[in-house]
Amino acid sequence: MTRSTEMNNIIEERYQFCIWLYRIKKETDKRNKKKREQGVENLVYMGIFALPSHIKKLFGDFLKTPQYTEVATLRGHTDPVLCLTHDGNKLYSGGYDNIIRVWNTETYEETATLRGHTHWVYCLTHFKNKLYSGSNDETIRIWNTETYECIATLRHTGNVPCLAIHENKLFSGSMDKSIRIWNTETDEEIANWWILYIATVRCLTLHKNKLYSGSWDKTIRIWNTETYELVATLEGHTGSVHCLALHENKLYSGGGGDDQTIRVWNTETHEEIATLEGQYGSGACLTNDGNKLFSGSGDGNIRIWNTETYEEIATLRGHTWGVRCLTFHENKLYSGSDDETIRIWKI
Repeated sequence: MTRSTEMNNIIEERYQFCIWLYRIKKETDKRNKKKREQGVENLVYMGIFALPSHIKKLFGDFLKTPQYTEVATLRGHTDPVLCLTHDGNKLYSGGYDNIIRVWNTETYEETATLRGHTHWVYCLTHFKNKLYSGSNDETIRIWNTETYECIATLRHTGNVPCLAIHENKLFSGSMDKSIRIWNTETDEEIANWWILYIATVRCLTLHKNKLYSGSWDKTIRIWNTETYELVATLEGHTGSVHCLALHENKLYSGGGGDDQTIRVWNTETHEEIATLEGQYGSGACLTNDGNKLFSGSGDGNIRIWNTETYEEIATLRGHTWGVRCLTFHENKLYSGSDDETIRIWKI
């Protein structure tokens, strides 16, 4: 008989289940032996037909999904997935297929499809009951997250690869070499920064009253979000700056092209304090949770770094093409890739 890969996997799962039952029985015998030695008379005997809740209470550690395990794969996009954001039990994804898809983070089902962009959906963010999407069609579309209707369209003169929101201001970076600031209540443009950039604004992140912007000109610029003044310029990358992430008093930046490093900066002194090396392929995305930094790159792997020691903790393998975007929500990491999938990992 020829067995398919799926059949072999099922057989292996059943075999592993038998091993767990055997381990549970051994652990029960061990505990009972210890109790007998202590003079305990009411002993627990665990059988195969015991209540699942009882098994979980006594032997939950045996049954937990191991850390850094892939728990699900979302399929639906027909082209690379470029961006992700989450809001409550909703995950939003956009990509080369010009579509924004909405997923339930509990059931992993696709619940809605937002259509309107005429080119790639490059970036997503949300604020209150609004979802903002930046696209290669040179627009930012604003969607009602309850009705999924497009309620406004904001226009650049170039593609929009990055968005960030602070209080009632939306910041958008563009290939027209500008950062524009919009009022999230009126959807009107408040101001823009044109003169200091000579190349595409590739990524944005915010911390308190500072906006950090990375560019193809290999620099990171820091702006005051209230006065709109340039605070500082960070130089050190040897290639374009593809992604940014912040944690406490540290800024993390991922390089593109031949620069396959992640650089760490002090947000108070603006000094470079460390360089993380070991990636293969450009750093396409960064996100963090507590003392862990997650980096996705062109080699299809996701690396996890300790933000205190700067050591690599683990590598998540599963994507077959480059990892383009990451977001973290309730002990789960979501990753979007050129392989057209979104993978979900237990962290």
